[in-house]
Amino acid sequence: MKKCICLILCLMLVFAVAAVGSAAAYTDQATVTIEKVYRLQGAGTSPAETFTLQQVGAGRVTEGDAVSAPNLGTITGATFAKGSATAAGAKANITIQLPTYTTVGIYEYTLREVTTNQTAGVTYHSGDIRLVVSVLNDESGNIRVAAVHTESAGGEKCGSITNTYSAGTLHVTKTVTGNLGDKNKYFTFQVELTGETGKTYPASFQVTGGTNGNNPTEIRLGVPTTFYLKDGETISIENLPYGVAFAVTESDYTGEKYVTTKSGDTGTIQSGSQSASFTNRKQNDQIDTGIQLDDLPFVLILGVSAGAAVLFLIRRRRQLDD
Repeated sequence: MKKCICLILCLMLVFAVAAVGSAAAYTDQATVTIEKVYRLQGAGTSPAETFTLQQVGAGRVTEGDAVSAPNLGTITGATFAKGSATAAGAKANITIQLPTYTTVGIYEYTLREVTTNQTAGVTYHSGDIRLVVSVLNDESGNIRVAAVHTESAGGEKCGSITNTYSAGTLHVTKTVTGNLGDKNKYFTFQVELTGETGKTYPASFQVTGGTNGNNPTEIRLGVPTTFYLKDGETISIENLPYGVAFAVTESDYTGEKYVTTKSGDTGTIQSGSQSASFTNRKQNDQIDTGIQLDDLPFVLILGVSAGAAVLFLIRRRRQLDD
């Protein structure tokens, strides 16, 4: 029995070694595929985008007798349609064409994401990406084995790179309070948006909400735009990329004896939902009410009681005089 067990263990070891040897067999790679992940942060609709890479400088020979490293071939971009980014992340591929190598060895290349025209709200991969190509001698000839590292040196192997589109909605809200506050009155507001230098923005942003027929349905960067709101109304400016600065101002109503309080009227978009809130209060605590009808029954009761007391005192005095 012991001999049988030993034989079985030996056979298992032989098969395991054979399997490892088989797994070590490499296949020539003519191309390298890097997965792009396009995520959505906040609230918005991602713009159409094509992410691609470029070789930076010449390749390097880190091991072997080759004098130089041939340049990489065509690098295709990962293309995403408008609105395709999701919270979980949409995926597409970048394909790198590897050159033909005549000498075995190890070759390294530095890649960077192309950021010539940066779309507002989109974050790009800022670090270097290291591509290592090992050219091995095989019975069929030289074969190429590639590995992608997220950083230029010491980075971990990674087959995907993530980009994020971040946008939010700006809400402008109106509230009217006080016993003389006119809840049907439209108050005038001006909104101005400012973008970041060097970023590409859409021509305009959609505006929803409010009941005034003169309210515009879109707003452009750098153009002060007028809106009208009454009590309980809100306008919403949608799909504003993170980094957009905003300033909301209300016309001066102190002449009409309104006291205005506000919050969030200036700032930068940095979350999925932000609010600029305005409250106008008009109160008069010294209203000329004339006769208070609600108090009339009590006044009558008091008058009757006083009259009865006077009559009692008069009758009592007469009795004493008699």
